[in-house]
Amino acid sequence: MNQRQFAKYLARDLHCFCGCMGREETYVPNHRASRGMGGSKLLDRPSNVMVMCSELNGLIESNADLAILAKGYGWKLERWQSPEEEPIYDRATGEWYLLTNDFQRITYTKEAA
Repeated sequence: MNQRQFAKYLARDLHCFCGCMGREETYVPNHRASRGMGGSKLLDRPSNVMVMCSELNGLIESNADLAILAKGYGWKLERWQSPEEEPIYDRATGEWYLLTNDFQRITYTKEAA
């Protein structure tokens, strides 16, 4: 992903979804459904990529409790889940959103279980 492409994600997301409000230079693209080594470029679509601070991105990969939280918030998805249909929680705003493939965030009302 080049800088121009990443700028579109940053314009949509504005900050890391963890709510840290860190510095922009620490933000990285995060695939919600991981591509894996040499995985499909079909997972590079906008609904599957979110802005995340590099600290959280690393912690999700190394901390089991945080990985569980990330799945509950829609920050990480199983390969069978569709990014277009799975909402994502933004801790900075306290809102749930659906991410679209045209770089939009749509407010989502998550029903109580």
